[in-house]
Amino acid sequence: MDTHDPTQQHLAAIVEGTEDAIVTKDLNSIITSWNRGAERLFGFTAQEAIGQPITIVFPEDRKDEEEGLIARLRRGERIVNFETIRQRKDGELIPVSLTISPVRDGDGTIVGASKIARDISVQHQLAKQQSLLLSEMRHRVGNAFAIASALISVAAREAESIEQLRSEMRSRLSAIAALNSMTVSATGDTRPERMSLGDLVLEITSPFGDGENIRTSLPDIEVKQDAITPLTLVFFELATNSLKYGGLSSDGDGVEISGVIEGDRLKICWAEACVVADDPSAITRKGFGTSLCNLTVSTSLGGTFSRELATSGLIASLDIELASVKQPFRKFGKSLHP
Repeated sequence: MDTHDPTQQHLAAIVEGTEDAIVTKDLNSIITSWNRGAERLFGFTAQEAIGQPITIVFPEDRKDEEEGLIARLRRGERIVNFETIRQRKDGELIPVSLTISPVRDGDGTIVGASKIARDISVQHQLAKQQSLLLSEMRHRVGNAFAIASALISVAAREAESIEQLRSEMRSRLSAIAALNSMTVSATGDTRPERMSLGDLVLEITSPFGDGENIRTSLPDIEVKQDAITPLTLVFFELATNSLKYGGLSSDGDGVEISGVIEGDRLKICWAEACVVADDPSAITRKGFGTSLCNLTVSTSLGGTFSRELATSGLIASLDIELASVKQPFRKFGKSLHP
């Protein structure tokens, strides 16, 4: 390359200034050039990378890709937007999109390849989030019909007239709509400034019960604002399934919700007093609801969630960080829960 050629100098400046990794290699897969974008993306300096095989950035389970890529380059193919996984110097795996073009000498013979690698971690994360949101939407829509049907059965037990049944259904569905707004509010404007753990659990579960079939024994602590949404998601899921299959159904005997503080952990137990016998496995299947609870508790509450069928019914357990739930440095008044 003529270093005094303005065109070549301009091209070199572009290569060095781009955020993308631009690498060249010969047909033996040996790195011949390595720009600053490659240094940032993969963690190897140019001095460390040049002269090394390109597979230094390949995970072990992806190294067989190189043979196929070289074969395609020898045929003169240009490979565009090839998505794969590469590995940084520190071992971190990163999703990348590759564009690989043959490099030819003055006679037109293919002597190597130019590779542009772009980090697509953000796109992958956004795709995962979109998939989760779509799954949650489908889950909630499906649940809405099941909840309405189950609520009719529950309300019908107590209703003495069509008017009373209509009134009960209206109030319960309104309460459920309010709970849904709590879990999707971006600003928190509709959330109470202060709420105890017992009050929160009763607010979430009361639309599904009759005032007597939900029994609580929970620590008298104020819940942090950041914990309201994840706790609502988990208890709403438990109450929904209980209404359809367990203690809050028309054949159920209610639920017991208890909790204790042990050191820096808050342990909560949801116990179904009865499980409907028709399909007991339905409430323990590891579907989207269980996955949502697991993900919510682990990422937002620093803990674990489990659900199992015992001889006495369904037992759901939350073992979470007390600091992720409890509002610090403020004494809270007497809890209103039983």
